[in-house]
Amino acid sequence: MTNAEKNRLLARTLFVDSKKNDAEIADILDKSERTIANYRSSDKELGVDWYELRATTYIEHSGDDKERLYSDFIGYMYDSVKEVREDEKMSAPQKASAIAAIGDSFSKMRRIAASDDPEAYRLGIIKHVIRTLLTSLNEKIESECMETIVETVSQISEELSSVTI
Repeated sequence: MTNAEKNRLLARTLFVDSKKNDAEIADILDKSERTIANYRSSDKELGVDWYELRATTYIEHSGDDKERLYSDFIGYMYDSVKEVREDEKMSAPQKASAIAAIGDSFSKMRRIAASDDPEAYRLGIIKHVIRTLLTSLNEKIESECMETIVETVSQISEELSSVTI
């Protein structure tokens, strides 16, 4: 997935799940409002209407959406940094600039998330960490052990929700 595709997907997610407008999304992603509008138009041409998704999501889902949004955002940031680090065509100054821009976007999103819904933000981070660990462990341990880990995480989910970050 290219950076433009990731940004379009993240813009869509911010619009649909966080009810952000074009100006807010542009600020978070460090893009122009016109670029955000172009992302929406591109998706509509592919049959994905952001407004329809927003309405459907609002009707069908609860607060879990914010947790997923924050968790996904962390994953996108990690993938973006990894992609920049591994890009052999970029010079060191270009990489530094790209990583700084990613860091700035992450910082803005963290501030928004922490003020918008701190608990959902914390749970999103916890879910991302657990998902990352389980994905990594899944390749290295027996399925019975993995089932025990998943079961344990499910049992302590109440405790996890009170973790402070």
